[in-house]
Amino acid sequence: MDNISELERLISIRIIQEDAETIFALLSSERDSIFAMEIIPYYALFVQSCQEYMGKNFLPEEIALSIKDIRNHIKSYAESFGKSKRKVASIDQEQDTNFRSQLRFNFLKSWNIHLNLGTYWTEDHHIIGNTQQLAAFFDSKDLSDPKVGKKLYDLGYQIGSFVSSVRSGLLAALGQSAVARTANAVKIKNYYDINTNKHNILFVDNTSKELNLFYLHLLCNMNFVKYILRPLFPDENTWVFRVEYIVTYYTFRALLRLKNYCENNDDIVADINGIKELEMAESDMFQTRFRNCMMHYGLENQDVLSFEYIERPFFGIIENCFNGTDYQTYLRALHSFSDRIIIFLEKHFNCSDIALKKL
Repeated sequence: MDNISELERLISIRIIQEDAETIFALLSSERDSIFAMEIIPYYALFVQSCQEYMGKNFLPEEIALSIKDIRNHIKSYAESFGKSKRKVASIDQEQDTNFRSQLRFNFLKSWNIHLNLGTYWTEDHHIIGNTQQLAAFFDSKDLSDPKVGKKLYDLGYQIGSFVSSVRSGLLAALGQSAVARTANAVKIKNYYDINTNKHNILFVDNTSKELNLFYLHLLCNMNFVKYILRPLFPDENTWVFRVEYIVTYYTFRALLRLKNYCENNDDIVADINGIKELEMAESDMFQTRFRNCMMHYGLENQDVLSFEYIERPFFGIIENCFNGTDYQTYLRALHSFSDRIIIFLEKHFNCSDIALKKL
């Protein structure tokens, strides 16, 4: 094996170790139930990518299938917008039927007085999660069903066991990989419940339920990373960096799919010019060579490493892919582009006007 091939293999393993340490730190410290559910797709991404790199499935078959399905939700809205529109409508209908059925008296079910969407917020009015998206994550019509709780417990147990096992094995082989923290103990305390069948103050434009929910799910993903996950670690944490990159990429791609749909169909009216402005600002940030090594662990034969930059943050991968651009410069650009997407999405919501309640 030549030197560069051995380097690629060792760095791949080192990145897995650093990510395992970060996830282990979260599993060891965070107890907020909303955080625990919102973060699972990113844990699932780690588990699935590790198993793909190792070429072996280490989890029970049912759990392995759940992990793969949950991982795929990260990119689900980046498919054709027609498919996304049908998906958000289906989830909304399932939740509407579920909550309508919980009304005690049958005559009330036709009154449309029930609430079918719960949203979670930061203290300063940034929406970071919602119940319909969580129902989609876990393929569940009723998150309060004890069977769902048992399923999520088993899923969490298997993820935790896998992460702990990987961490212990690499710790013994490679030594300690320290994880710096800037904050601990996330607490998500604010919520706001609505009925999506009615005109609601949350949405600036109430003409298309499907488009409003599509924007909502994208915004929750982006804001969860910016306002909940990122503050827990310093900028040097490359697992958080990779999560932000992946979420930003798939959100941007979802908006491009929306633009393409609107250019060829007339049943949805969206801010195409705003999406075009984002498209112009992207500046090849998501080039294929770099994106592949952000989505997967195997750096072998990807031509993203060199001895020249190996001592740099993230092992010089950014310098090699972007003509010498350093990690901090690229990270600032990613934050800036992520913020532009958030601004585009948030203008479709009356966030400051919402009267939040405490969980």
